Amino acid sequence: MPVVPVTFASLTNPKTVAENKLDLLTQLSGLGFPALSWETGSVPSGLVEIQAGSLTQFQQAQKLIAEGGLNDFATGDALTELADQVYDNQRFEGLNTVGYVRLTDTANAGPFTFAAASVSFSVGLGSPLRYNGIASATTGLPSVTIPKGSSVDVIVQAVSVGSQFNVAVGAISTFARGTKPGVSVTNPSDWLTKYASAQQGTDPETDAQLQDRDRSKWGTLGTGSPEKAYRYWAETADQQVKKVVVFTNLDIFDPGRVDVIIAGAAGPVGGAVVANVQNYIAPSQIGGERIPETARAVVSSALANNVAVTATLFVQATFNTAAFQAQVLANLEAYFADLAIGALVSRERIIEVLLYPAGLSAGVITDATVTAPAVDVQLAYNEVGVAVPTLTFTSV
Repeated sequence: MPVVPVTFASLTNPKTVAENKLDLLTQLSGLGFPALSWETGSVPSGLVEIQAGSLTQFQQAQKLIAEGGLNDFATGDALTELADQVYDNQRFEGLNTVGYVRLTDTANAGPFTFAAASVSFSVGLGSPLRYNGIASATTGLPSVTIPKGSSVDVIVQAVSVGSQFNVAVGAISTFARGTKPGVSVTNPSDWLTKYASAQQGTDPETDAQLQDRDRSKWGTLGTGSPEKAYRYWAETADQQVKKVVVFTNLDIFDPGRVDVIIAGAAGPVGGAVVANVQNYIAPSQIGGERIPETARAVVSSALANNVAVTATLFVQATFNTAAFQAQVLANLEAYFADLAIGALVSRERIIEVLLYPAGLSAGVITDATVTAPAVDVQLAYNEVGVAVPTLTFTSV
């Protein structure tokens, strides 16, 4: 039998059972056995097939072990263990969105006093995007009172982890439980930043994100102020941080200053997140255990650039359901979540995202009239794009 050199490619490309069986039969034939003539189902053929199956399982395990020791190739549990044991990075499990909604007694039917935990809200009837009441936003107490003809803010928490719960302004519009007659609900523009308990929901860290954080950690071993080190520290200090840019010499009169600008998947982050990152990198501003004594780190949240997305979509009537409309909106929000700080917001790309929902063939949305944005929007170096959608769905 010829000696086959062992390479990384050979270790990570397991053969199918059929391929291994043919190899075994060919080898046996070379030794003088009439292996290629054995009838399928016969004892010799069956024994070879069992061996081929075992060999394939061994090769699959071999692939897992070979890739599991390399950051760029490991996946799943193997990557989780590698990141923990080699880089001391633990995979983030994701966060629940925590924000607030505003309840308004529009019918002047109040006052209403109730337990915050007795109500929940959703993005439309039957939507899986639900938020449970936690407490009064202003008092922190479990009891909430809506004065007659007035409003009250209620802290809410998403029913599970995930960035899909960081919905657009005004999207939360329905009582899912504990309806109050004549009371409306909405999530204002600052629903994810106004109160100290606010928290943007995050998805469990993907393999690609964890691999990038592992690579970025090498920057912490450098001298001076490597950009990757600041990015790693920011992303590790608070998992709400999903976007980071680092600048030096932004202020020519303060040459030792490093500006770290951060944002979450849904836009700007609150003061608590900024403080977490600031204190993790350099609690004393000047110097610290992680940065040179002569350096000064200043952490700030990116500013929101609210990009109006106004469009009328003409949809085949059979597809024009609430679930379909929610998916289109989610696709738009995902596009903005992926935009870096200071990126170009492409009008053409927005139109493509609206017209071609993932998994559906072209033509489901037959046409679209997009009136905003009228042109591409170039974000400033310290801005993050936030979609403000006004979408109208018309059946055709």
